[in-house]
Amino acid sequence: MSFFWKIFFSTIIIASATFSIGSYYLIDSQFRSSLNREITAAYEENDILRYSLNHEFNTEYEMPYNAKVSYELVMTRKQIIWKVAQSVTINTSKGNIPFRLDDSSFQTIFSSSNIKLDNHMLKQLASDKKGYEIVKSGSNYYLQTAGPLTFQGEVLYLENFRNITFLFKNRSEQYKSFYYLVFTMIIACGAIVFIVTRWLTKPLKYLSQATKQIANGHFDQRVKIQSSDEVGKLSEDFNKMAVKLEQTVEELKDASRRQEDFIGSFAHELKTPLTSMIGYADMLRSKKMDQEQIIISANYIFEEGKRLESLSMKLMEMIVLRKQDFIMKRVFAKSYFDEVKGIMQPALTEENIELITLAEEAILQIEPDLMKTVCLNLLDNARKSMDHSGKIVFSGRWIEEEYQISVEDTGKGMEESELSKITEAFYMVDKSRARAQGGAGLGLAICADIVKMHHAKMELTSSPGKGTCVVIRIGGAKKV
Repeated sequence: MSFFWKIFFSTIIIASATFSIGSYYLIDSQFRSSLNREITAAYEENDILRYSLNHEFNTEYEMPYNAKVSYELVMTRKQIIWKVAQSVTINTSKGNIPFRLDDSSFQTIFSSSNIKLDNHMLKQLASDKKGYEIVKSGSNYYLQTAGPLTFQGEVLYLENFRNITFLFKNRSEQYKSFYYLVFTMIIACGAIVFIVTRWLTKPLKYLSQATKQIANGHFDQRVKIQSSDEVGKLSEDFNKMAVKLEQTVEELKDASRRQEDFIGSFAHELKTPLTSMIGYADMLRSKKMDQEQIIISANYIFEEGKRLESLSMKLMEMIVLRKQDFIMKRVFAKSYFDEVKGIMQPALTEENIELITLAEEAILQIEPDLMKTVCLNLLDNARKSMDHSGKIVFSGRWIEEEYQISVEDTGKGMEESELSKITEAFYMVDKSRARAQGGAGLGLAICADIVKMHHAKMELTSSPGKGTCVVIRIGGAKKV
């Protein structure tokens, strides 16, 4: 059963039950109140009859003793009681009060009406107590009231009858009206509850539809907030959840795409040093060289091979595993700059690019392989920005308490709008040129992560046609 019908039927049942119980209690209370009034009136009538009968009995026996004896000889006691009872008539607004006299053996002596009712109640009545009973005769209801009456030492029972059929008829009519009213109320209430329930559950229907759309992959679904109550608050929270979910899904998609692109492009980032290593190896294999050149070439291949082996693992740990706690080592700046220059010099010389290295001595606290990757990427980007000629200044100097590594070129430069995007993974200012030169766009993105890992800062400035300058500010360095 849907939530709509649960609310509908629950409301109808509760409203009907509440109305029925309240109406029944009201009708029953009114009936009992009227019945209590009738019982009080019946007791009062019984008292009036008892008083009248006692008065008539006393009057009947006020004659002289001799006359009384002769009177009793002529009439029996029952005849006297019958005669006295016959003379008593009590008139009310409803007519004469019907009554009956019974002796101590519960035999009827006198009855002023033709109402035939059982007197078994008298057997349960104490000799000094009054009582009543509601009895039905045919289609009529009577309130039968009884009380003891003493005559010449004998206990008599006086019963009077009060017709209370109208009470039961009124109650029956009220119940009949109540049934019609309940039926009408259920129909009217059902229509109102249907409209109200539909209005209340309409936002939930929209929420359900939006949830299904999100489950089918449409994460841009939102629901319209139509109120400020709990349902409105739920709609608001749903929209917040949908926004967060959409953002999370986009982030996951982006991360997945980046990982896929990284796997496909990582080899391209290592193409330049690997090409150089293959070139040196080919020289050793195919050309005759003196002993010193052989040693230099073999050493370069060996050192770069070891460095690339170590670097590939470190880059993988940093990018894929998000490792940040690499061990920092103490490195002398001048010798470090010479190593970077030695790696880049052959490629720059081949393209007629002048590399100027200026380094003030300092002890740097860095991860050598990763920071060397940053320097090589910056120098390689500077090389790619030139057309086989130009100048690159690779410098390191103290500025106040920071050691600054800068790479400044005389290449094409870039627009200011490109600077905010240049450190994004796979972003390339000139895609066709970068691809032709073996780039994949990972360089500056990896550099930015490595610089951040060193708690350093990287700043870029550039002007179209004038070149680009990249500055890395390293803290924690020591002067020598």
